[in-house]
Amino acid sequence: AEFTAYVRARQRRFVRFAYLLTGDPHSAEDLVQSAFAKVYRKWGSIHGSPDAYVRQTIINEHNSWWRRTWRSARRWISFSILSTPYR
Repeated sequence: AEFTAYVRARQRRFVRFAYLLTGDPHSAEDLVQSAFAKVYRKWGSIHGSPDAYVRQTIINEHNSWWRRTWRSARRWISFSILSTPYR
Protein backbone atom coordinates (compact mmCIF):
# COMPACT_ATOMS: atom_id res chain seq x y z
CA ALA A 1 0.00 0.00 0.00
CA GLU A 2 2.84 2.39 0.84
CA PHE A 3 4.64 1.73 -2.44
CA THR A 4 1.42 2.14 -4.45
CA ALA A 5 0.73 5.49 -2.81
CA TYR A 6 4.31 6.58 -3.50
CA VAL A 7 4.03 5.64 -7.19
CA ARG A 8 0.72 7.46 -7.59
CA ALA A 9 2.13 10.58 -5.97
CA ARG A 10 5.44 10.67 -7.91
CA GLN A 11 4.87 8.94 -11.25
CA ARG A 12 4.27 12.07 -13.33
CA ARG A 13 7.39 13.72 -11.91
CA PHE A 14 9.52 10.70 -12.80
CA VAL A 15 8.04 10.46 -16.30
CA ARG A 16 9.05 14.10 -16.88
CA PHE A 17 12.54 13.27 -15.64
CA ALA A 18 12.74 10.19 -17.89
CA TYR A 19 11.53 12.28 -20.84
CA LEU A 20 14.62 14.46 -20.43
CA LEU A 21 16.71 11.31 -20.88
CA THR A 22 14.77 9.71 -23.74
CA GLY A 23 13.20 12.60 -25.63
CA ASP A 24 10.15 10.42 -26.24
CA PRO A 25 7.06 10.35 -23.99
CA HIS A 26 6.27 6.68 -24.62
CA SER A 27 9.84 5.56 -23.96
CA ALA A 28 9.85 7.70 -20.81
CA GLU A 29 6.75 5.94 -19.49
CA ASP A 30 8.25 2.53 -20.28
CA LEU A 31 11.50 3.51 -18.60
CA VAL A 32 9.71 4.63 -15.43
CA GLN A 33 7.65 1.45 -15.30
CA SER A 34 10.81 -0.66 -15.58
CA ALA A 35 12.47 1.37 -12.86
CA PHE A 36 9.44 1.07 -10.55
CA ALA A 37 9.45 -2.70 -11.05
CA LYS A 38 13.07 -2.83 -9.90
CA VAL A 39 12.50 -0.43 -7.02
CA TYR A 40 9.50 -2.44 -5.81
CA ARG A 41 11.75 -5.43 -5.15
CA LYS A 42 14.05 -3.29 -2.99
CA TRP A 43 11.39 -1.06 -1.40
CA GLY A 44 11.81 -2.41 2.13
CA SER A 45 15.57 -1.92 2.13
CA ILE A 46 15.74 1.65 0.78
CA HIS A 47 17.20 4.01 3.36
CA GLY A 48 17.14 7.74 2.88
CA SER A 49 15.36 9.39 0.00
CA PRO A 50 13.37 7.03 -2.19
CA ASP A 51 13.24 9.80 -4.84
CA ALA A 52 17.02 9.73 -5.23
CA TYR A 53 16.97 5.92 -5.41
CA VAL A 54 14.26 5.95 -8.10
CA ARG A 55 16.05 8.65 -10.13
CA GLN A 56 19.28 6.64 -10.04
CA THR A 57 17.40 3.51 -11.06
CA ILE A 58 15.85 5.39 -14.00
CA ILE A 59 19.30 6.56 -15.08
CA ASN A 60 20.74 3.05 -14.76
CA GLU A 61 17.84 1.55 -16.74
CA HIS A 62 18.25 4.17 -19.46
CA ASN A 63 21.96 3.40 -19.70
CA SER A 64 21.18 -0.32 -19.97
CA TRP A 65 18.64 0.30 -22.73
CA TRP A 66 21.12 2.49 -24.58
CA ARG A 67 23.87 -0.15 -24.29
CA ARG A 68 21.58 -2.91 -25.56
CA THR A 69 20.56 -0.76 -28.54
CA TRP A 70 24.17 0.12 -29.28
CA ARG A 71 25.33 -3.51 -29.09
CA SER A 72 22.49 -4.61 -31.34
CA ALA A 73 23.32 -1.89 -33.87
CA ARG A 74 27.01 -2.80 -33.80
CA ARG A 75 26.20 -6.46 -34.48
CA TRP A 76 23.93 -5.50 -37.36
CA ILE A 77 26.56 -3.16 -38.85
CA SER A 78 29.28 -5.79 -38.47
CA PHE A 79 27.10 -8.44 -40.08
CA SER A 80 26.12 -6.19 -43.00
CA ILE A 81 29.75 -5.20 -43.61
CA LEU A 82 30.90 -8.83 -43.53
CA SER A 83 28.09 -10.00 -45.78
CA THR A 84 28.61 -7.29 -48.41
CA PRO A 85 30.42 -8.82 -51.39
CA TYR A 86 33.76 -7.28 -52.22
CA ARG A 87 33.97 -5.84 -55.71
